[in-house]
Amino acid sequence: MSHADLRSTVHRLTRDHKTTFVDSETGHVSYPTELALFTQLRQEQASGSRAATGAKSSGSRSPIALGAVTLWSEIRETLNTMHIALTGKDNPTLTPEQKLQHWAEATTGDTTGQSAENCLRSSIKWATAIETLLNPVPRLEVKGACPTCEATHAWTWVEDEYVRNTAITATRHEARCGACNTSWEGPAINELANTLGKAA
Repeated sequence: MSHADLRSTVHRLTRDHKTTFVDSETGHVSYPTELALFTQLRQEQASGSRAATGAKSSGSRSPIALGAVTLWSEIRETLNTMHIALTGKDNPTLTPEQKLQHWAEATTGDTTGQSAENCLRSSIKWATAIETLLNPVPRLEVKGACPTCEATHAWTWVEDEYVRNTAITATRHEARCGACNTSWEGPAINELANTLGKAA
């Protein structure tokens, strides 16, 4: 863990920043400016609310907007708690961006590095959660029964109704059972594939 990692992660969350983009067809490299992740999360909440109100007369939010609202609420609550812990008082006039920046600055005085590590852990968790919410990795359905719970299907709540899916879904890097929440990563994915192949 370094203070440079912390500064970089806090910067991505709280300030607009340059990114590197390589066009997969031409190989051309460009450096577009990306909005701060906190800004993107706020926009996602607003766009989800508008999209759902146009689609349904009830005006309910879309599932992605609910995820954005929940995540933003958790982030703000944690930042408020940390700000009070650091300063001894609440300051509702400060933005979440300012509170995170103050938290990161306050860690430089801790010689143990523990406070910087806690701030970095929270910041990375939030950055990853926001990026996953905005750009979800597609999950493929895997046929077969879960070797742990033997379920072949799982139910998920989507847009005010339960939807039946295969129990096991996978990305390129991990697989997960929606019924019992067992997950497989790395070599365990190959073992899962072998187990499912033998059962078939």
